[in-house]
Amino acid sequence: MAGRRILLTGIGGSVGTGALAALRAQGDEVIGLSHLPGPDAAQVADFTDDDALAAAVAAVSGPLDGIVLSHGILEPGPIGRVPPARWRHMMDVNLNSLYAIIHAALPLLRDGASIVAVSSTAAFDHSPVGGPHYTACKWAMNGMVRHLAFDLGPRRIRINAICPGLVEGPMGRALLTPEQYDAALLDIPLGRAATAAEVADLVMFLLGPASSYITGALVPISGGYR
Repeated sequence: MAGRRILLTGIGGSVGTGALAALRAQGDEVIGLSHLPGPDAAQVADFTDDDALAAAVAAVSGPLDGIVLSHGILEPGPIGRVPPARWRHMMDVNLNSLYAIIHAALPLLRDGASIVAVSSTAAFDHSPVGGPHYTACKWAMNGMVRHLAFDLGPRRIRINAICPGLVEGPMGRALLTPEQYDAALLDIPLGRAATAAEVADLVMFLLGPASSYITGALVPISGGYR
């Protein structure tokens, strides 16, 4: 498995950071795609700009063995506080950009490659933290993954979504008071948030040969929540 070339988005987030460390520890080459420049961002693009994303992906030299799509934003609701412009922005960043990246990467993906998209347990019901626009984009992401499993299957390219619940990191804590965070843990049978490393382990499994017959799966990693 070592020595693969993996395109990774969301390198600055909790899940992306964990995936970056796991991939590098295994000896894979990671091409980071971010909205901000940084030491791990080989390519920088506006995630609301289809043309910029396509150009960034096209600039990746050589074939790809996999893609990990871990970028995204989380904003609270309710609907009265989410104007249509914020709805559209959420869809662009959390949903439309995924499609644009996959579409642009098709010529670079080797037959037999693997794609992992980071969704959410919100896609099975609703988000207790994010607003309606967040829930909607995650439901749509899961539907896209299910459909693309059929589109990409003839090339043996697998695509799966992981659906984390609460993950330890700045995103969840920024939107919850300490009291709300502790209350959220009470709804999790295992009584704690996931670590970035635990989520990265699932990503690595779905990228690797041990999951060679898994595609179109929506895999929760939530400590039993929902």
